[in-house]
Amino acid sequence: MRILIIKVGALGDVIRTSFIAQALKDKYYKFNPEIYWVTSNVAKALFVNNPYVDKIVTGDKRDFLRKIKFDLIINLEEDLENCQFTTDFPGAKKIGFLYKNGKYFPSKTAKEWFDMSLRGKKPQNDILKSNNKKPHRQLIGELVGVNWKKYEPFLRLNERQREIVGDFLRRYNLSRNDLIIGMNLGSSDRWPKALPVKKTAKLIDKIYKKYKAKILLFGGPGELDRNREILKIAKSQIIDTGCGNDLLEFPALLSVCNIVLSSDSMGLHASLALKRKTIALIGPTLPNEIETYDIGGKIIAKSKDVGTLKTKSDAMDKIDLDEVVDKIDELIGQKITLVITAFKEPKTIGRAVEAALNQKTGYKYEIIVSAPDDETLNVVRKYKGVKIFKDSGKGKTLALNLIFKEIDSDIMILTDGDVFISNNAVEEICNLFLDPEIGCLSGRPIPMENRKTKYGYWANFLFDAAHHLRREAFEKNSFLECSGYLFAFRKSKIKQIPLDVPEDTIIPYHFWEKGYRIGYAENAKVYVRNVNNWKEWISQKSRTSSAHENVPRYVNTEITPKVKTFRNEVKGISNLMKYPKTLQENLWTFELVLARLYMWIKVFSDMKFKKKFHTDNWKRVESTK
Repeated sequence: MRILIIKVGALGDVIRTSFIAQALKDKYYKFNPEIYWVTSNVAKALFVNNPYVDKIVTGDKRDFLRKIKFDLIINLEEDLENCQFTTDFPGAKKIGFLYKNGKYFPSKTAKEWFDMSLRGKKPQNDILKSNNKKPHRQLIGELVGVNWKKYEPFLRLNERQREIVGDFLRRYNLSRNDLIIGMNLGSSDRWPKALPVKKTAKLIDKIYKKYKAKILLFGGPGELDRNREILKIAKSQIIDTGCGNDLLEFPALLSVCNIVLSSDSMGLHASLALKRKTIALIGPTLPNEIETYDIGGKIIAKSKDVGTLKTKSDAMDKIDLDEVVDKIDELIGQKITLVITAFKEPKTIGRAVEAALNQKTGYKYEIIVSAPDDETLNVVRKYKGVKIFKDSGKGKTLALNLIFKEIDSDIMILTDGDVFISNNAVEEICNLFLDPEIGCLSGRPIPMENRKTKYGYWANFLFDAAHHLRREAFEKNSFLECSGYLFAFRKSKIKQIPLDVPEDTIIPYHFWEKGYRIGYAENAKVYVRNVNNWKEWISQKSRTSSAHENVPRYVNTEITPKVKTFRNEVKGISNLMKYPKTLQENLWTFELVLARLYMWIKVFSDMKFKKKFHTDNWKRVESTK
């Protein structure tokens, strides 16, 4: 199947429309869709690392497209050239704006958008647009016919952009521990969306005085004089990023920031697509159309001109700067929750709780222990400052879903009642989350056993192999598999976990698909006692591997391939040969190869012939207690 999307400008609209490529890939997953996107020469840089768009075509070089058979064409432009190009295209189903017999008209699903556009009937179009309550993502999602709530604008940095980031941080001696706030408050649009120069300088001084933050000033090609004036008036230290950055450099420099303050402009949508905490300052344009995707907020001018789309307005001068600072306070003040899940573990829960309580960290965090049995919870009740959640006993994932409904937290750290974490774990994890691009992360499991027994050797090998794979993937900005022994994520992005896939398996895919990175906090360690007999080993490993087989139900594995597969394991067999140090370890290595082969045969047999799939329930492993 081939799909053609036409969205050329404006640049901000190209960014916030980018989600439809992923949505269409998922909708037509069975047909293996190939997506072409027609855009401008300038905007093509916004797709440099987008895995959901297969081919970028600039408008001036699109004639060859007529030779390709497309099944679906989506035109989101209102101009004559693109509307006529779409209408005249033979064969394909067409969605969006069309043109025939001297008239513009919409496809059936595009009527609402068309009626509000410049092509709609005047003055009703302006009235409809002013009264619209739907966000832009919903309007476009309904037009295209996809589940818009599931997707977000996509903008992922490539390696060249990451080099730009590294060079910039070194040049200005910045680190991830700094509070870096970007100011992108100009605008070159036809509406007066820029925060006035004097007010911008006053806001910068207010922020610098309160937070001693590193202030980055952004601007477009037409804002050179504006930014010079701001630098002249402001009394604070400001890093001027320049006004000549192209669309490779601009997103890279935006990504340096922890928080971005932006007018309703391309920078706003780029910042949100990059997962930066973003505060939108809105004047005469439409606040309802703008979303901040649970990672920012909106400050709306105290003006009657809000949402009127007036081309002459002083609405931006009526932005309350104290509201802006309050919103920064809200975004900085993250709530951190450490959840320990347990099932009949009275012997080990005390050590797990004590390790959670005795963290050496400057971060404030709460501790919740979830368990269905009183024998475990009675031990927990001896510790002050630990909250208790009694779950139904039907499974860990169900318990977590119930906890999600009860708590409002920014960062959730998950661990288990039969392991314990290092005293720097919370500090290491939260420091990594200072990078807004990190959506979730894994700690490093450490086996408590040495290599002197077979199962101890197996545990050390498998944990060490996983450590090296995670470190390499993190360094290369690739997808990595997380460990459920110590796992953390941004709570606002996860509402519920499917019951047939473990949380540490499915959540990383959800973040990766939204454009986040998966982190590896290798110095945040979690100490694990492993099984010491064949029956429990094969049961535990088969259960874990079978859970990964359910991933394709929720993830497009053509784009984000599964990590834990038989094929990948075969590729890694060569690494086994480098690990043993003695003749005995060589024998155990050979036995491990056979054990893993048997495990995969068992997983395949259970699922293919016995129809036994992973389900959410507590499975007690006695030898690890």
